[in-house]
Amino acid sequence: MQRRGVAEAAGWGAALALALIAVAVVASTSPWLLYRDGDSVVVALVADSLRRGDPQDWALSPVLFLPETAVYAALSMFGLGTTGTLTLNSVVNLLAVYGGIRLVAGRFRAGARPVTGSVLAFAAFVVLIVLEVPDGMPGFHLALLTATTTYYSATVVGTLVVVGLFRRLLDGAPVACVVPVMTAVVVISMLTNPLVAVWCVLPIIGVVGILLLGRRITPRLAFVAMLAVAGAAAGGYLLRAPFAGNIVAAGGNYLRPDQAGAAVAHLAEATGATVSRWNGVLWFAGLLALVAASIIVGLRAWRRRDAAVIAVCAVAVAAPVASAVLVVVAGTDADRYLQPWAFLPILVLAVRPPALSVPRAAGVVVAGALAVGGIAAVPVAVAAAGRGDTDLSCVTRWVERSGRTGAGQFWTVRAPKLALADPSQLIQVDNTLRPYDWLVNRAERRGPVTFLVEDAASVPFVLPGGAVVADTVECGRYTILDFGSRVLPLGAPRN
Repeated sequence: MQRRGVAEAAGWGAALALALIAVAVVASTSPWLLYRDGDSVVVALVADSLRRGDPQDWALSPVLFLPETAVYAALSMFGLGTTGTLTLNSVVNLLAVYGGIRLVAGRFRAGARPVTGSVLAFAAFVVLIVLEVPDGMPGFHLALLTATTTYYSATVVGTLVVVGLFRRLLDGAPVACVVPVMTAVVVISMLTNPLVAVWCVLPIIGVVGILLLGRRITPRLAFVAMLAVAGAAAGGYLLRAPFAGNIVAAGGNYLRPDQAGAAVAHLAEATGATVSRWNGVLWFAGLLALVAASIIVGLRAWRRRDAAVIAVCAVAVAAPVASAVLVVVAGTDADRYLQPWAFLPILVLAVRPPALSVPRAAGVVVAGALAVGGIAAVPVAVAAAGRGDTDLSCVTRWVERSGRTGAGQFWTVRAPKLALADPSQLIQVDNTLRPYDWLVNRAERRGPVTFLVEDAASVPFVLPGGAVVADTVECGRYTILDFGSRVLPLGAPRN
């Protein structure tokens, strides 16, 4: 028992070192994605608004960000500031991924090396992250998104936990212990993000059906697993009803089968862009190798009638395929829906780690290198988080000193809103000056608007007749168009 405890502690220590290295790389090479991106800051905006006690009326996508907001709010209590908290949140996200992988790896038993497998799988995930940076490079960026608070990190972790609990159930763990936890995780995951149905629920139901038809599990166990997952998903979806007024995106915004051809063309283009660079070739080759390994290990487990390993490998292949089908059927170019390709095939390393005999001295060297790397990564991440943004500071300083209210477009104004003590001083609008209700608190006061903030991402504004810029303030990548005492009328809100 003591040796197992030491092994677990060593595994978590290795995971922490790897997580620190990954976050240092992301923070130093992709700071915009982590700290400034229009989508990435929504969780921080919500948490800060709740902390201030502001009236709440958020216009959200179908993703409610409930677990993400709770985690960020808890971490913000350490007083690290916005960028510091986002950096710490990245480390926590990645450690949660390791925890999910460790659950999938199973229990200690004769011939099994669950900790070794978990560390190898997590190391593979970190390698994928490193090969994807920086975020501005062309091609796929799937593992990298887990480091953010916005791009479905809770759904990634929830999927891994459910797959892990499913594996434990097939391994003979007590139903009374596993099923309630699995049900709760599926309910919360479905409540906050219906995408979990494609990433997790439907693949598991399909795998249960295959195992039942192949007589690898008993009908009773199949019924319990299906009921727990499907019933919990249905319950979680029903719990979304109180948030109906906050979900402003209609189904037609996400399901556009008439655009399937364009979606396929985008996937082909992104694949070509990925393999056009050396790190993309390694990334793609590693991903395909993991998928192939999942198929081979799964087929071997089928012959051995090892239902637990079959299930993990089957989900590791089925869920990525299902996510690709979703992208095509939905007619979307949103690569974030494809994240199962990055975090599920790695599970084959957790359930069947390579049978390598590593000399003790080599193990010590690897452990030492991880420790040094993790320690060295801390100041790199801290420096990235503490690196000032003079352009952003210029904008927020001018806005706060003006005491007035301005407006800007989504991709331009999100980071300044987060940096302001009073975010309502900047209203999110489209280029026709209609309030753009998307990932924003509609309860904020709106106006009167006397200046606009724009940058390279802004579409040229359509100004009302007679509106003349009284002064132009240059703040690096931002430009403030000051209309003085002239009030710019806002149109009807849109989303």
